[in-house]
Amino acid sequence: MKINVFVYGFIIVISCLLQAMFGIMQALGLFYTSSVFKVTGSFDNPAGFASCLCIGMPFIGFMLLKNNNKYIRYGGWVIGLVIMVAVILSQSRAAVISIAFICFIFFCMEFSRKKCIKYLSFVCFALLLFGCYWLKKDSADGRLLIWQCSMDMVKEAPWLGHGIGSFEANYMDYQADYFRQHEQSRYFMLADNVKHPFNEFLGILLNFGFIGLLIIFVMIAILVYCYKSNPCMEKQIVLYSLVSIGIFSLFSYPFSYPFTWIITTLCVFILIREYITKIFVRSMIKNVICILVLFCSFGGIYKLLERVKAEKEWGRASSSSALLFSGSYNKALQTYEILEIKFHDNPYFLYNYAAMLLENKQYKESLQIALQCRKYWADYDLELIIGDNYQELANPKAAKRYYDNASMMCPSRFLPLYRLFHLYKNIEDRERMLSVAKLIIDKPIKIKTPVIQMMKREMEKEQMRIFNKEQIE
Repeated sequence: MKINVFVYGFIIVISCLLQAMFGIMQALGLFYTSSVFKVTGSFDNPAGFASCLCIGMPFIGFMLLKNNNKYIRYGGWVIGLVIMVAVILSQSRAAVISIAFICFIFFCMEFSRKKCIKYLSFVCFALLLFGCYWLKKDSADGRLLIWQCSMDMVKEAPWLGHGIGSFEANYMDYQADYFRQHEQSRYFMLADNVKHPFNEFLGILLNFGFIGLLIIFVMIAILVYCYKSNPCMEKQIVLYSLVSIGIFSLFSYPFSYPFTWIITTLCVFILIREYITKIFVRSMIKNVICILVLFCSFGGIYKLLERVKAEKEWGRASSSSALLFSGSYNKALQTYEILEIKFHDNPYFLYNYAAMLLENKQYKESLQIALQCRKYWADYDLELIIGDNYQELANPKAAKRYYDNASMMCPSRFLPLYRLFHLYKNIEDRERMLSVAKLIIDKPIKIKTPVIQMMKREMEKEQMRIFNKEQIE
């Protein structure tokens, strides 16, 4: 089984170069991005963009090491420089650390006899780690909180994990419990609505436990064995790429993007292709595998087309233009009702459906869908929707429970307390109204916005109104 590694490596390098140039032009303001981040390339955020560049960076080695043409080598150095500039502009610390680690390994191998260079490289790498922490200390501390709460999840199911999708389904509840137990935590202002554990290995640990993590480590050991059994330059480069992915995975979520899976699959194939060739020597085994792959491909394509069609219908139903032309939510809600069969376990679909039903004042239906969504997703915004539905359905006790939980999930947010105040106002509980109003007035502001300032002013007026009413009485 032959594969021209140089050609594939060149394609990867050019793809990364185009991404890097796109990102640099975004940084210069030549291209507009709809994301809140300035540099994202063609991805939705810097994590996907930076992971793409880190994974492709080692493949520049084909231009530097396997070519006698000096112009191609110079081109390799230029491409490497462009990619590094793009990574720095993306402000992805995980990417900077990943590339720095690969450079550290390279220097250690190239100058194995010169201890001073090895020690200097180690010191530089350690300083870089320290600098990356202090560059965005609050963000780094926020990830420490996520890892700490995630480890609390691990303790409850250490061996087999909680199952696929367990992080989204459970994490925010653990974060809320953490703040209930640590009211004076230094993470109070850093907590946010979290969707990823920011560590792929920790994600495996949560989903499949130590058994799953052990299997991953065994697979890594097998790949290292395949490299050492017959080392060559091609294998060394793809091994560097896998190491880069591994380092990046310690601090981010690169496997949320198809590009990472494609390059990882290619790298693994290059490392084990000699053993695969031995399997394909027998024509019968080869034919059986080809037939299985063919059937799986047709089945996958059918499912993919079906999914794409459903996603398009969902997109049309949720678009503001569809609602505008229909004059109401009725047409969109009919589409949502039909699509619920296909997306019954998709938390994002269920959340949108529940929000639309709430907007249309169909509180019972909205609550039913929101509670179904809650099985798959513990989310700050979802807690507010459930709380709003319970409040509209005259169940203040249940509404309070969900508002309280939302407040503990993200303690720096004001909206749960604001909703809680109006809940107590509706049931005329003055004592609790004053208590919540004081909390809102005294609460430190993470990001000053007109909405938060409006809430504080309103609470001050409400506080004075209650005091005046008590004096009159």
